[in-house]
Amino acid sequence: MDKKNITTKDKQKAKRLRSVRNKNQLTQEKMAERLDVSYSTYQRMESGRNNITIAHLEKLNKEFGVSADYILFGKVVDKRHYELEFEGSNNETKFLTVIHLVARLCELDKKQYENLLANIERGANKYSR
Repeated sequence: MDKKNITTKDKQKAKRLRSVRNKNQLTQEKMAERLDVSYSTYQRMESGRNNITIAHLEKLNKEFGVSADYILFGKVVDKRHYELEFEGSNNETKFLTVIHLVARLCELDKKQYENLLANIERGANKYSR
């Protein structure tokens, strides 16, 4: 039996799938149930050995609000996807991301900084209700 050659793209898709599972604090068994696949099928998906089908992508979107663009291409389109991408990163990448964000914040002038804080406060108030 021929084994599938796992490409870098397969590994990246698998990593993003794993980050969705981890973000939702699910075991591989529970994630398999949510996607309506067997445990072994899910394990192969998360290792990159099985392809993620359109049906799986639809379930990921319905169950977790994750876009096909994120799983397939790593396209970050909203807050949820940014969180998943960050969650799936190693500690060095997380540290560098935070450093880059701090550096960008330091570039803001006073008015931009005040607007940013106001937006953050509005968002925090929206979620605290």
